[in-house]
Amino acid sequence: MQTIYRPGQWYLIVIPGALVALPPDVPGDVVARLWERLPEDKTLATVVDVLTTHAGGSFTSLPSFVAAVAEGADVRIALRGAVSAQVETGTESLELSGAEVTTWNERFLGGATKIDITVEAPADAVGLPVQGGIVRAAAVSAELEPSDADPLTSALSPAPVVGDAAADAPASEPVAVPEPVAAPEPVVVPIPEPVAAPEPEPEPEPQSDVEPVPEEPLPVIDDAFLPPTEVTLAPPVDDDFDQLWGATVHSVGAAAPAAAPVAPVVVEGDHDGATISAADLHALRQEPPVANDAPTEVLEVAPAPTTVSVGRIRLSTGQVTALDRTVIIGRRPRSTRASGANLPHLIAVESPQQDISRSHLEVRPEGDTVVVIDLHTTNGSTLLRPGADPVRLHPGEQTLVLSGDVVDLGDGVTVAFEDLP
Repeated sequence: MQTIYRPGQWYLIVIPGALVALPPDVPGDVVARLWERLPEDKTLATVVDVLTTHAGGSFTSLPSFVAAVAEGADVRIALRGAVSAQVETGTESLELSGAEVTTWNERFLGGATKIDITVEAPADAVGLPVQGGIVRAAAVSAELEPSDADPLTSALSPAPVVGDAAADAPASEPVAVPEPVAAPEPVVVPIPEPVAAPEPEPEPEPQSDVEPVPEEPLPVIDDAFLPPTEVTLAPPVDDDFDQLWGATVHSVGAAAPAAAPVAPVVVEGDHDGATISAADLHALRQEPPVANDAPTEVLEVAPAPTTVSVGRIRLSTGQVTALDRTVIIGRRPRSTRASGANLPHLIAVESPQQDISRSHLEVRPEGDTVVVIDLHTTNGSTLLRPGADPVRLHPGEQTLVLSGDVVDLGDGVTVAFEDLP
């Protein structure tokens, strides 16, 4: 974007693909905030968000401003107050003004090539070029380039300090700073070494009339570990354990033929009478599992339901969509009530006069019928049925439509319904 500005009093923010002009009474932190946020989200909504936040959410308290943002080969521009702009496209030249509007005058212009903005009467000063930054200007002229809509690949410089207080403050004389005084060196106090306590004298051993028996020396074994043997690895044999709880069951290597059931072996004493022998346990393991007498019920698998289209809609813009699910139409439609396979069709349409809301009309198949809902829009929707008077849709209420019906959204955009049941 080739930009030339004429000096003045208004703040002019210039970044590749965006121009924002604010009056001189706007606080400096608002200008700095826009300088920080625009590179991250270069949209007109960012400018409006920062200004409405500063105005406490009141549109009537907004300051005058001009903001132009490139969107591909097009440009979106908004004006408020006694400001004007001239936008040239490939086919025409348009004069825009922000005077006598409640909020702001917003336009979307396709194929824009040049923008001239005037915010105050420019002095007889020569135009100065600027590629990016914040300058004081009365007017600015910019020739748009295809690369203006590209996102910025590098961060801009830190936000400048903007404000009259810093500029008008008188320069003060430098104040002499005293040299730092060196701290005194620490005094090292030697720590005396601890004095070792005297070892206690051994007490005399008591005298005994019995002569001590000399201890025999332990045998010396050359190897540190004994080699493992069968005796070392075998578990200890406990005869009492077998007498109380029966014979220990050991696993066998090969499968043995099934044997006849053996009666439990009862041992006199504390035996509980429930312990079985190894042969009996092995025989139980070889028996086949008991079959379930109840027959298995075979359930038929129902086929998954399929979505059936109940017709289609045809927009005056040339878009055609089958009504196999919900459809939402608007300038920037979106839906937060559906997810997964139930995501609706979103159809975006142009609205140069801003007659169409972002999410304007919802078309919803209901069984074998189709209903339409006006999504609480500002300018409303009108149902046109052959042979009947036009009907204004009630916001938020369902209205049944038939084949041949047409819904007028405004700004020359209509929705026609075809092949409905």
